[in-house]
Order: sequence, then C-alpha cells, then structure tokens
Amino acid sequence: MEAEWTHPGQRWRLLAPAGAVVIDIAAGPLAVRRAAARLTDLPAGSPVVLLDRRPGSAWRARRLAAAGVISIEGRYVALPSLRRAVVLAEDSADVLRWACRSLVAPPPGAAWAHGPLHAAIAVARRWPRLVGWLAAGRVVIGRTA
Repeated sequence: MEAEWTHPGQRWRLLAPAGAVVIDIAAGPLAVRRAAARLTDLPAGSPVVLLDRRPGSAWRARRLAAAGVISIEGRYVALPSLRRAVVLAEDSADVLRWACRSLVAPPPGAAWAHGPLHAAIAVARRWPRLVGWLAAGRVVIGRTA
C-alpha cells in the first residue's frame, strides 16, 4: 500500500498535524469568506490545514489571520505548485533563497522554453520573496482561534 503523501499533489500531508481539518480555499471572490465560515464552525484550538492553489495565496492567509479565525503556526510554499509539489519550503526569506538556489532548475525536456525558464529562475534566485508571493500553492498550518 502506498502512502498518500507520495503523490505530488498530496505532499503537504507530511506537514499536517494528526486529525487536522483540511480546508481547500476555492477560487472566487467569496472564497475567503467561505473558508472563514468553515473555520468559525470548528471548536477553538482545532488543528487546521489551509490549502490555496492560486497565486496571491499569502494575502488570503493573512486576511484569515487578521479576521481572528485562525492562529498561524506555519506557512509553506509549494514549488513549483501545490498540484505538482516537489518541494514544500517554509515561507521565509532565508529558506526560499536556499530553495531557489539549491533546488529550483528548469525541468528536463523543456528545450523550447529553456531560455524563458532560465530567466524566471534567475529572477527567483535574486528575489526569493517574490516566489513566496507569486507561488501557485501555499500550505498554512494553524489552529482555530
């Protein structure tokens, strides 16, 4: 039997506390409100995992924390995305800098796109916080307030 976390879209499960409620923040203008409503329905102190697969996910996680529905214990950026995560890096400047310099490279077989990918990787290595803001995938670990 294969563990769920071995699949690229499920690597975040390695970070999830036992018994955590998983909330996938959907697309749409009311997505944050729906997630906040689900979080307020949970008992205080419940472990939760927020998954956001869209760019700009850092902003949405901060909005939930500012609303007082979650206390954030950890933030992770999925590289290259949450659906195809190879690396889950802590959302801090030093960790993202290390991940961009040590782990991020153009995928094999991308001959026609090698130039643009190389340029994007060079930008990511120079400004790793930009990766944290633009990444299409974020995992937020926390507890309900």
